[in-house]
Amino acid sequence: MSKGSGIPSAASNSVGTGSQGSEMLSSMLAAASPEQQKQILGEHLYPLVQKHKPDLAAKITGMLLEMDNSELLLLLESPESLAAKVEEAVQVLKLSKTKPSGQDTLHPSYLAAEVAVN
Repeated sequence: MSKGSGIPSAASNSVGTGSQGSEMLSSMLAAASPEQQKQILGEHLYPLVQKHKPDLAAKITGMLLEMDNSELLLLLESPESLAAKVEEAVQVLKLSKTKPSGQDTLHPSYLAAEVAVN
């Protein structure tokens, strides 16, 4: 009796479980095109963002994916940094809702570029 198909899942839940998951994600990203890299990172970020803000998870994940991939990897490895970025994104969304109509487009650098590494 086989316990699986032997095909690894791209949306593996092993990220955040230490260096092994991080190494696997890094190797997956190295073999992927830039578009695929963002897709893979988004698939890993979304469930983490969903824990913080279930109702805004898709929007916030999209906002986070505007960041550099190296910064996204740091967020995946640091729950504290991710939580801070999620809260920052929520504040940006709140500010964008209070602007008069016609001025609701967000500037590309709406999230601070620096990521705190503990």
